[in-house]
This record gives sequence, C-alpha cells and structure tokens, in this order.
Amino acid sequence: MKKLFLCLLIFYSKLLFSQTFEELKQEMGFWIGGSFPAPNSRLEDQLDSSMGIGLFYRFLWPAPFQIEMGITHSNFKSQSMQQLTIVPFYLSLNYPFPIFEKFQFLGKIGVGGSYLEVRPSNKGGVDPVVFVGLEFAIIASKRFKVGLRLDGMYIYEKFRKEPEELKYMQFLMVNYDYRLLNSYNFKTYNGSIYNFGLMVSFAF
Repeated sequence: MKKLFLCLLIFYSKLLFSQTFEELKQEMGFWIGGSFPAPNSRLEDQLDSSMGIGLFYRFLWPAPFQIEMGITHSNFKSQSMQQLTIVPFYLSLNYPFPIFEKFQFLGKIGVGGSYLEVRPSNKGGVDPVVFVGLEFAIIASKRFKVGLRLDGMYIYEKFRKEPEELKYMQFLMVNYDYRLLNSYNFKTYNGSIYNFGLMVSFAF
C-alpha cells in the first residue's frame, strides 16, 4: 500500500510540475511599492506620496482572458493635520498581449470600491472605483513570476454631501493654526490614485 501511494505521489508531482506557466489556471501574489495621487492634480496638492501594498488572485477565464480580484492599502499624510487611509478592492478583466515568449504583458480594466477614512476625525465610507492597470512580468520558473505593475484607480466620491458641521466649524475656532484652517477646507471631488511597485506571484 505504501509503495502504491508513493508511486501515485511521484506520478502526480511529475504531471503537475511538467505544466507550463500558461497551463496553470490560477495565480496568487502580492505587490509592494509607491502609492501617489495623479500628477498635476488637485489631490496631489493636498496629499503626500506614500507606500502601498496589495494582494491579488486571478484565474484563467474565459481564455485567453483572466479574471483578477485584488485589494490594496495606502495611508497618505497631508500638509494639514489630516491623514487619509485608502483601501481599494476591485474585480478586473485582464488580457495577456501575445508580444513576448519569456515575458508576460497584461492590460487590465475593472470596477470596484474603495474604503476611505479621514483621520483624526475617523470619518469614512465606501466610494465606487474604476480600475485600470498594466503589468510586465518575467516568468522565472514554471510556478514563479516576478515583475512590475502600475495600477490606476479613479475614485468617484463627488456624490457625497459635505457634513453640516463644516459650515459652522470656522466660526467656532479659537485656534487660528493654518493647519486647522486647511483641515476645514476639505471638499469632496473625484480623484485618482496610482500604485507602482514590484510584484511576485505563484501559479498553481
């Protein structure tokens, strides 16, 4: 019985590891890198660049397309006392461009949502997101891939109404610190966030 089990295990492992990266239907990975507002935008004037991290999972369907699900996290500081935490999640359709043999170049487009929280007031909520991305990766082995990815997220938050308290805060202030004044000038508008970093993934 042990010999039969050992033979089946060897046969299964040879069959599994003989597959090419393209034949493996599922992939899981992570990325880490820079997260920053769109250049020359209103958001860039208020938020500083930050570090971001993300996880993703994708599978082959319908061939040759891929379905990808992911979540990222970034925390932005500003020139005022406020900070902004963004946690976008998305579902995208990926297309592998047939340009290279040893490399993979993906184009992505999708939709999702983003949880935003403004600190120190801890006000937050979920806004709709349009997701686009590019990815260039080196297929290092049959199960391992490393590369670079650029993600862009357009966050739609203009539908939100400003809190009623903001209309009266400027009349209640006793401290005229310019940082506090900047905090009270916050208004909702649509913004774009970009992530650029190193990605690693494993296929199975």
